[in-house]
Amino acid sequence: MLNNIYRNVLSISTMLTLSTLAFSQVTYTTIGDITFGSDGSTAQKIGGTTFINKSDGVSATAQKIGNTTFINSSTGITSTINKVGNTKFINNSDGTTSSAIKIGNTTFINSSNGSTTTIQKIGNTLFSNSDE
Repeated sequence: MLNNIYRNVLSISTMLTLSTLAFSQVTYTTIGDITFGSDGSTAQKIGGTTFINKSDGVSATAQKIGNTTFINSSTGITSTINKVGNTKFINNSDGTTSSAIKIGNTTFINSSNGSTTTIQKIGNTLFSNSDE
């Protein structure tokens, strides 16, 4: 459960801040209590807060309270994630919204800005692909 929260928060925050490459792929591996992204990002949970650091200097904190996860980014964007049934709804303070649904081992994330991201778990590694 804890590793899933790490991966989901790191995956979603990565999706929210992906570069403008035509296609990008990031893998995540958990070693001990730290999740490492192939893009240089890390996530670590201390108490009830997950600390996320990206290689480009952007950092974020995430806390889950009830069914809502709150993400506060150093870029000033605050996001909330709410799960209703099998769908997660992501609302950002900059006005963008996304929905995420998991089918099998693949999570599909559709953003209001038109981008689509898929996240697939194979073994202990997550693969993220974006058309952004």
